[in-house]
Amino acid sequence: MTTQSDNRGLEGDVAFDAIAKVTAADVLANATELPKENRGGISLEQFFAVASPMGLLVLWEILSRVGVLDYRIFSYPSAVFVLMWEMARDGTLWLHLSATLERYVLGTLLGLIPGLLLGLTMGLFRWPRAVLNPLISALYPLPRIALFPLILLVVGLNEKSNLLMIALQPFFYMAIGSMAAAMNIDQIYFRVAKSFEVKTLDLYRLVVFPAALPIIVSSLRLSLGGALLVTIAVESLVADNGIGYLIWHSWQVLVLGQAMVGLLVSGILGWVLLQSVDFLERRFVPWSGAAR
Repeated sequence: MTTQSDNRGLEGDVAFDAIAKVTAADVLANATELPKENRGGISLEQFFAVASPMGLLVLWEILSRVGVLDYRIFSYPSAVFVLMWEMARDGTLWLHLSATLERYVLGTLLGLIPGLLLGLTMGLFRWPRAVLNPLISALYPLPRIALFPLILLVVGLNEKSNLLMIALQPFFYMAIGSMAAAMNIDQIYFRVAKSFEVKTLDLYRLVVFPAALPIIVSSLRLSLGGALLVTIAVESLVADNGIGYLIWHSWQVLVLGQAMVGLLVSGILGWVLLQSVDFLERRFVPWSGAAR
């Protein structure tokens, strides 16, 4: 037989679910209307997302052809693309690119997930914020490259030290960003959740994460770019493969064409990552400012 307290709990859960649905509907309904060019065809932002990098390559080609840039150092983009195709055909490019992507993905996830959970926790609860925020504020400004010798002494010269070094950058970005996002959530959501005795896990899942998502996406954008920079830097220091190794080793032996291939691949990879985040933000966070 169902007790009176069970009925109240069931009614509370149903009411909270209804409020969550209404709140989400209100957010979407009250969001600034998307421009018509975003609903079909290509928007101005999407056009220049491709046109601007292509324009830079054309400018580079022209400046190299007319002698403003020394072609012996800044090879023609057309020549770089030809060399990139040859390296892709013989497998050299894929060997380095796959190593970079593996380190990048593992290191980024290793930093993003703990940073997100810790940041949301610090934003929600006073005691974790009081204890941990000063530590993060003190450690965040430290140069990552300067920390690398210390990490090598503690972890050793292996792939674990590379992943840990990569993870530091997205960890700090995500922890700081998600903490700020959680602290800026309207308190009325927490009062409604408390009145219906929402469990902590449901609070994170149904209230905190959706409300903080726009700022979290911005932190994700910074985290992905920062992790890529650190990945290339780490590979140039200690790795024996990867895009960073390709760039640094090519400079050392004065095979400048391959170095330019590595730089160009790094730029393309960063462009693809950030454009993917922009697409996901427009698709899943339509109420954010970037999606308008």
